[in-house]
Amino acid sequence: MTLQENGSPTRAVVLGGGGTVGVAWQTGLLAGLREAGVDLAEAPAIVGTSAGSLVGALLAGGRDVTDALAILAEVGKKLDFDSLGAGSQSFLDASRQAVFAADPRQALRAIGSAAQEASTALTEDDYLGLLGTLDGVAWPAGFRCTAIDTGTGELVVWGEESGVPLLHAVAASCVVPMLFPAVTINGNHYMDGGIVNHLNAAAAPPSDVLVAVSCLPLEAPSGAPGSDRSPSTIKADAEVAQLRENTRVVAVDPDFGDLEAPVKMMDQETAGRAFHIGRRQAEREAAAIRAVWDF
Repeated sequence: MTLQENGSPTRAVVLGGGGTVGVAWQTGLLAGLREAGVDLAEAPAIVGTSAGSLVGALLAGGRDVTDALAILAEVGKKLDFDSLGAGSQSFLDASRQAVFAADPRQALRAIGSAAQEASTALTEDDYLGLLGTLDGVAWPAGFRCTAIDTGTGELVVWGEESGVPLLHAVAASCVVPMLFPAVTINGNHYMDGGIVNHLNAAAAPPSDVLVAVSCLPLEAPSGAPGSDRSPSTIKADAEVAQLRENTRVVAVDPDFGDLEAPVKMMDQETAGRAFHIGRRQAEREAAAIRAVWDF
C-alpha cells in the first residue's frame, strides 16, 4: 500500500478526453459529486487528457469547474456546427489511423505534420485566447496533463515541474487535429493527448485508489462488434484492466442512453444536455466513489 505522510492511502483522479460534450459531462458530474459530499479536488494527483485537462486544471486549482462552460460558449461563438462536426470526424479518423498502425508513432508524426499544414479557422493566438482564463495562472500542485509531440509522435506528460505555462499545456492537450492549430511550446508543436488513448490512466502516479472518469464508454455493450468502438477506448480499457491488478479502480463513464447514437462529441447542443446528465449521474456514482475514497 502506498501511504501518504499521514498514513492514509494515496488517491488519484484521471479525467479523460471527449470533446465539448466530454467537458460538459465531466463538469456536471464533478459539480454534482461535490454537492453530494465527494470532492475529487482533494486528490493529491489529478491527471487530465484533452477535455479532462481543461476540467482537471480547474478542479486541481480549486476553481469552480463550471467555469469550463463559459469556454464552451466561446468555442461555439468562434466555430460553427459544420466546423465542429468536421473536427470530430477528423479526430476519429486520426485515432483509427494511429491505433491500428503498425508503427503508431510514425502514424502520429504523419497526423501531426498534416495538422501543422492544415488551414484552421483559428490562429494559434485565437485558440489560446479561448482558454484565457488560465493565462498567468500558477500550475496547481499535483496536476498533470498529456499531449502528443507532433515531431516525435510521443506522449508527453507535463506537471508543475515542467516549466510549461498551464495555459499552453492545457491548450496543447486539447488540440483536435485539423480543427485547432497545434500549440507551440519551446519550439516544438503539440496536439491532443487522447488520439491513441483518451484516458491515459497510466500517466497517474502509483496510488492505492484511482477514480477514472471516462467521457466514452469503457466497456463494449454486450454483443456489440469491436469495430463500433472508439479505437482510443479499446486502448483505455486494456490500460484500466492492467491497473486493476494493483489498484482499487472506480471507473465512471457517461450514461448517454437518452442521446442519439453515435453521440456527436463536438456538438454544442448535445454538450448542454450532457452537463445535466452528468449532474444527475453524480447522485448514483457518489456512493461507489465514497466507498473507496474514504476507506
